[in-house]
Amino acid sequence: MPQDRPRRPFVAAAAVAALLALAAGCRPAAEPKHEGTAPAAPLSQRVKALNGDVLVVDGASLRLANAFAPQPIPYARCWAEALAAKQATRTLSALIAESHDLDVRTTGERDEFDRPLALISVDQLDLGETLVAAGLAARRTPKAFRWCDGFSIAQEGAPKVNSPYDLEK
Repeated sequence: MPQDRPRRPFVAAAAVAALLALAAGCRPAAEPKHEGTAPAAPLSQRVKALNGDVLVVDGASLRLANAFAPQPIPYARCWAEALAAKQATRTLSALIAESHDLDVRTTGERDEFDRPLALISVDQLDLGETLVAAGLAARRTPKAFRWCDGFSIAQEGAPKVNSPYDLEK
């Protein structure tokens, strides 16, 4: 047993080192210092345009209460509606990307897909009114706007154009 005596100081030193390491790990971490409030996520990460009149805001799907945009493919009833839907969606996405402030006021009404209708503004700019003023959406009425009916359809003899190829006939 003479060999055990030199090991005891080593074991004691190792035990002390382990206790010091354990004590150091048990100290509460220093609190990070925050000045002011945490920055909000950029608007472009919180709001996404699904189409010209449907947005996802903080995970909730909402439809504009004051605008009826053309439907995209595969729901478009003609090529002109599909093209207009793409432009409305691009414009809506650009308005969101350039903005910093968001205001959402639901109306209590729901659309045919059970989505809440809402008046949505970015940087105090009403999105529905902006799309209507730009000709990219119609005012929401009980009867849906018929995007595939030409504006001259009421004139006698006006051709019905369903595709660009119809113009060649």
